Amino acid sequence: MRLGQLRLLIAAAVVAGLAAGFVALRPDRDVSAPVAAQRALPGVAGKLGDLAWLRLTRGQMTANFSLINKQWAVVEKGNYPADQARVGRLLVQLAECELVEPKTSRAELLARLELDDPANGKSTLVSVQDRAGGQVAQLIVGGKRPSELGGGDAGVYVRKPGSDQAWLARGSFDLAGGVLSWLDRGVVDIKPQRIAAVVLTAADGTAVTVGRGSADLPFAIEAAPSDVQPRDDVALAAPAGALAALTLDDVRPASEMPIPYDGVATAAFTTFDGLIVGVRFAANGDWVALDAAGAGDSEAEAKALSARLTRWSFAIPPQRAKLLRTTLADLVQQRGS
Repeated sequence: MRLGQLRLLIAAAVVAGLAAGFVALRPDRDVSAPVAAQRALPGVAGKLGDLAWLRLTRGQMTANFSLINKQWAVVEKGNYPADQARVGRLLVQLAECELVEPKTSRAELLARLELDDPANGKSTLVSVQDRAGGQVAQLIVGGKRPSELGGGDAGVYVRKPGSDQAWLARGSFDLAGGVLSWLDRGVVDIKPQRIAAVVLTAADGTAVTVGRGSADLPFAIEAAPSDVQPRDDVALAAPAGALAALTLDDVRPASEMPIPYDGVATAAFTTFDGLIVGVRFAANGDWVALDAAGAGDSEAEAKALSARLTRWSFAIPPQRAKLLRTTLADLVQQRGS
C-alpha cells in the first residue's frame, strides 16, 4: 500500500471515531430502540371531566388554576377568569402526549434538553389534581423538537418528577409566558357604531361631550366654545371606539384596588339602545374600574356586564387610556386655523 493511501485511511478512521464520539455524547441520542407509543400520563384521559386544579411551575413563576362554576380561574389574580380555550388545550395535550423514544438518563445532560430542575427556569412542571384534591398526574416539559418525528408530528422532551429518564414524546405544549398570559384578556366590546354619546370628565371636573342623533350621523361637540372649531370628524369619533375590543394588561380584585367615584377622571358611554357604561380612572397609572346600567332592551346586557366587571380593577393599554382621557383641547382648534 502506498504511503498516501495509508494516510488517507488513517485520517478517515480518525474522523469516523470523532463523529461516533460526538453522537454518543448527544443528550437526545437514542439510548435504546424506540418503544411502542404509550401515553405519558395514562391517568389523565379518563379523568379530564374530574380535573379541578392545574399548576404550572417554572423558575420564579407559579400559576395555579382552579375550576370554579365550570370555569377555569387564575388563583394568583383573585380567581379572575383564565383563557378557557388555552387551559382546555393544555389538558388535552397532557392527555394525548405519547412517549416515543427514551433519551438520556444522565442528570448532567438534562439541561441540554431543557429538562433540568424547573426551578432553574427552563423546564415547566405541570401538575393536575381532581375534585377531591388528589394528584392525578405530573410531568416536566422541556425543549421542543418539532421536526424530530417527521410526518408533521411535533416532538417535545419530557420526564417524570423524581426520574432522570428523558423521553422524546409526540405532542406539543403551549406553556410560554407568565401568569398574565393565561388570563382571559377581553374586558368589554362595545362597537363604536352603537355609541350615541360620550361624556369625558377630567379629575378637576371639566368635561366635554360628543354625541350624535343616529348612527349614520357624525359626532359633534355639545356646547362648544364659539372661538374654536372641531379638528375633524375622525378626531370627534375617536373616543367612541375606546371600548371596542378593550383588553387588559393586568387585573386585580376591586377590593384590593378600589377606585372611587368622586375626584377622578371618568368617561361615560351611552348607546342608542340605552346601555350606559361608566369608566373611572385611578389617580395614578392606567388602571380603571367599569360599571354598567341600562333599561328596556339593554337591561339584561347591563346586568351581565356589571356582574362581570364591577368586582375588578383593570390595567388597560396606554393607547386606550389616552383615548379615554380625551379633553376638549384634543378635539378642537382655534377657529380659522
